[in-house]
Amino acid sequence: MNLFRPPYGVPVTTDAIGELVESLSRRAGLGRVITPRMCRHAMASNVTDAGGSLDEVQALLGQKHPGSPRPYLHPARSRLREAVDQVPLPRALMQETGR
Repeated sequence: MNLFRPPYGVPVTTDAIGELVESLSRRAGLGRVITPRMCRHAMASNVTDAGGSLDEVQALLGQKHPGSPRPYLHPARSRLREAVDQVPLPRALMQETGR
């Protein structure tokens, strides 16, 4: 329900939500304006960084197609570093196989 600008008492529009979030980000003194879409991206990335699966992100975002959450995912640099660290070094592999 819209309580922060006329017409009061009507359902909140997506434009009104955008204005509210942008206004709050300015009032908070953030370095840039935050939009609702940025919040969706952050939430999806946080869920996967915490170990959540794509189907969980899909359900939380209210999306129908299983591939829909992919554009929202921005893995943390630490997760990317861990993925790279899990790949064995070629030199170590050669020593294990005796080459």
